[in-house]
Amino acid sequence: MFSVVTKYHKGRHSLFLYNSEIFYAFTQDILRSPSLNTQDNISEIKDYLTDYTQSGEFRASLNDGSIASVQHLKNEILRGLVVQKFFYAKQCGVKLTIEIANTDFILSHGVTVAVRIIGNLLDNAIEQAQKMTDKIVTVAFNEIDNTAEIAISNPIDSDFNQHQIFETGYSTKGSNRGLGLTNVRDLVEQQKGFYMDIETKKNYVTMTLIVTEDK
Repeated sequence: MFSVVTKYHKGRHSLFLYNSEIFYAFTQDILRSPSLNTQDNISEIKDYLTDYTQSGEFRASLNDGSIASVQHLKNEILRGLVVQKFFYAKQCGVKLTIEIANTDFILSHGVTVAVRIIGNLLDNAIEQAQKMTDKIVTVAFNEIDNTAEIAISNPIDSDFNQHQIFETGYSTKGSNRGLGLTNVRDLVEQQKGFYMDIETKKNYVTMTLIVTEDK
């Protein structure tokens, strides 16, 4: 029995060390992220990462593999964005769940535009989730044949209007704060092979960016 328990703890320790190495690599992605374009932003993230890595929550995150799955995102700036938003969500008291199949996910074109779109959608979802009882946002990555899908789900309240969300000035975060979603609409319309799908179900909204192979 002792040997089995010892092997179990050694395995968990090895997993923690492995995920710690992954985490360090991801922090470098964060600091290289184009969205961190000021020294103040970089300093703030560095301070937060220092405090967070000394917490019990950090060990729990690594042990359950919730952040390690990001290694399957093979576009560096997309990976950096997701890790950045993972910690931003924690700062906001929101849990960002990352779902990726056990295969590599890569966008073949339009990566910079996709990062801007996903960044806007995640910011909007996280800030909306802050106001809800269910403070969970999910971002899921999937590839089917030559089509990549990035879906973001978050809880919504009775004020949510699916038919108005991309109008200038409308936002699930309040009046006059809808420029982010308006930018999403414009970016999708301007980028070849980009499409947006919206679905509401059981007090949740899922916004899916669909990227087809560039011909």
